[in-house]
Amino acid sequence: MVASEYLAFLPLLLYGIALADLFSQWKRFFNPKKIFLPYVLLTIILTETALYNVFIYAELIDELAGLSYFSYLLYLIPPFLFMLTANIFTPDKDSETEEYFMRQMPVFLSLLALFVASHFFYDFDEKISSLAGRIIAILFILLTAITRKVWLFYILVAIWLLLLFLKGGMIST
Repeated sequence: MVASEYLAFLPLLLYGIALADLFSQWKRFFNPKKIFLPYVLLTIILTETALYNVFIYAELIDELAGLSYFSYLLYLIPPFLFMLTANIFTPDKDSETEEYFMRQMPVFLSLLALFVASHFFYDFDEKISSLAGRIIAILFILLTAITRKVWLFYILVAIWLLLLFLKGGMIST
């Protein structure tokens, strides 16, 4: 293994911890008392987001070689923010899903907006449509966090679906 592959371990571990947290929540989908559609949708979105970020991390591994320590710490910010988001998003075992979701919405959506914004640290040679989509997503996430309006959340889901199709053709390097 080269040094950059060792340095990639920690960010990927953070995404893995977040994914374990999220996958443990999928069991709520099968309990009628725990189902709340925005929660189900955001669980799916966060799971896909983590998987996508692990996928695109392959593009960053070569950039890790020769980094200074402080630059490496910048690379840790997005996975750390995502792990925090997933941790705050997932309710305790006995919590009522809808009540927890609505109460914590400003916190986990604000962290999610910071996570999305942290991707501006990287240079992925993205199309302008991806950059514009990211900015629109950040604004909608923050607006939804502030207002706690569920109908805004559904617009956010539509934006995610659009962005999913835009990034669906990406090929790992």
